[in-house]
Amino acid sequence: MRTSLLPAFALLALACGPSPATVEPTKTPADTSKEKGAAQVAAPTPAETAYDLSPVPEPEDVVAFFGWKNPAATLNAFGSCAAIPPEPLMGGVEGELRKVLRDVVSSNADVRGLAAAVSLDAPVFAVASLETQSKRAGAFVAFSLGLTSLEKAKMAVEGAGPVTELGPGMFRIGGRSSATCVIAASAGATPARLVCGPKEKDVTTLAPYLTRTLPAKAGAASDMHLEVRFAPAEARYGSLLRTQVQGLPVIAQAELAIGEPKFDRAIVDAATGLADEVVAFAQDADKLTFDVAMDPATCLRGSVALSMRGKNSWVSGLMGERPERAGPPPAIFWRAPKDSASVLYGRGTDPKRFQPILRTARLLAEGILAKLNIGSEADHRAVGELFDWPMGKDVETVSASGRIEVPEVKGKRTPQQEADAMVNGWIGWGLAGYEEGSANLGKQLRKIADVYNRKGFQDPLRKELGPELAKAIPKVKVGPGPAALGSDSLDLSIRIENVPAALLEIKGATQKDLVTFEVHVLLMTDGKSRTWIAVGGGKPDGLVKRLLAVKTGAPDAGTIASRTDLEPLRRGTFMGAGFLSMGPLVKSLDRMKEVFGPREDARIQQLMRAVTTLPHQGDTPIFITSSSTGTVDAPRGEVTVTASKATFEDIGWLIKTLGTGARR
Repeated sequence: MRTSLLPAFALLALACGPSPATVEPTKTPADTSKEKGAAQVAAPTPAETAYDLSPVPEPEDVVAFFGWKNPAATLNAFGSCAAIPPEPLMGGVEGELRKVLRDVVSSNADVRGLAAAVSLDAPVFAVASLETQSKRAGAFVAFSLGLTSLEKAKMAVEGAGPVTELGPGMFRIGGRSSATCVIAASAGATPARLVCGPKEKDVTTLAPYLTRTLPAKAGAASDMHLEVRFAPAEARYGSLLRTQVQGLPVIAQAELAIGEPKFDRAIVDAATGLADEVVAFAQDADKLTFDVAMDPATCLRGSVALSMRGKNSWVSGLMGERPERAGPPPAIFWRAPKDSASVLYGRGTDPKRFQPILRTARLLAEGILAKLNIGSEADHRAVGELFDWPMGKDVETVSASGRIEVPEVKGKRTPQQEADAMVNGWIGWGLAGYEEGSANLGKQLRKIADVYNRKGFQDPLRKELGPELAKAIPKVKVGPGPAALGSDSLDLSIRIENVPAALLEIKGATQKDLVTFEVHVLLMTDGKSRTWIAVGGGKPDGLVKRLLAVKTGAPDAGTIASRTDLEPLRRGTFMGAGFLSMGPLVKSLDRMKEVFGPREDARIQQLMRAVTTLPHQGDTPIFITSSSTGTVDAPRGEVTVTASKATFEDIGWLIKTLGTGARR
């Protein structure tokens, strides 16, 4: 919330593990814990035990809370998963910790000594609460770290200036810094804590809760927990918010109106709808939570969840829409191509929910064309029809994507083969399946080509570009698809012809060589109630092969149903789920080696070498699931990401390899 605390929250980045290239050689503190990196906690002195450490109530109107249960355990789990040795990992953590302390405490303090007194196996907390005694909008913000000894910490900061006792067991650190920090006696696993906030009032207000209550409470089930609470802010500032957003339609009309009635009316409608949704969402929203759990066996599980306490907003209504539809992946999901780098499925929704949004978008598009005097009224209506929802209610869908392997050729590639390889390498392929007949989707493809080729749009464009540049305008047409896909298949082709190969710096190309770029969108009917659409660059042969592999009746060997690494998705009850991987990035950078060549920056070459030599080539699936729980009146939506050891071994390889290159 306040920039003076930004360096402190940089501690969160430690969970991702620093590069060994940034490690500062240090000696770690004496360590008796089973967790590498945990500092030895001194026994409380008689003075420390004399302070009142009884719990205090939670501050009024807490709007944000962060807790990190055990940084040392989390970081060691990361190191174990990523195969990074603990010494450079924890050494880098200590170096980053000193940077944070130097900024928020004081550069004149013994930052090294203070960092050595920080217990990385004690919880880290941060809290933000609304100011209750002020008419002005504001919040108290502070964070705290566990310290192994109150006296050692005080000794480390004495060089910054006088240490002032603000209250029993609470000592303010002197010197100039970006924040106010105190060393305070604490309950829980450590006898003391460092507490910092933007101002002294922040610290004195929140320090008792951060040192006496939170350290003694049972932590969240996850290793890291961030919670944002909307209700206190809405209760305090809801009336102000409603007053402010009521002016959005007036502002939109004054700032965005262009003098075209259709467009101007749509702008006001959009601003009115947005204002209503902001107010309704603020009233409905309860809390937003982020959780991260990490251990050496299963590695990462992260989730984000939004809980609502009402159902009046559009978002809340969408979240609570028939959660009973959740279940295992639909049959169409398992028909995705076996070599997919990512596959996701969804349950669909009621198109009526999106009609107001699409109607406004349609009016905006038609209005701007009318204002610019491009095309006729019939042309404008044709563009507006593209916003018609092309599917029915609750249509189950699956989407997949991947990279196209560039085929090897004997001898030297022709300029056209190089151009095809370039398109394939960067665009890859995409595929979508719908549990619905092909009539509406086929009609939509024809509309796209019809609108693009309308004389009312083509003539002004060609006139604006001039005779020479007009030759490079893409050609778009719809025709029958390849015969192998069936008589009712379609092919929407996009071609850019006669492009000088020399302009693209294609190797071996002369000034006379011309190449053609093409992209195809193929539609294939799969029975009466299933449709597939594939998109890719270059010749459509690869797309045809994948479409035939996913068609009903084709062997499972060509689909993800035959993969053994997707078992976690077979279990569970989800509204949507799937997986993705780093494979496309790996293949893209592998292609970049040929583009950049040896003369390019050594750091780029180092990156490409690191990526293309990953232990698992980025092919390990990272699972994503979404669920809807709660009630219709108070829904809760959650998205979860899980990543296994193999994924982290690839990440660790990047960290180690790039770190080695940086040291060189």
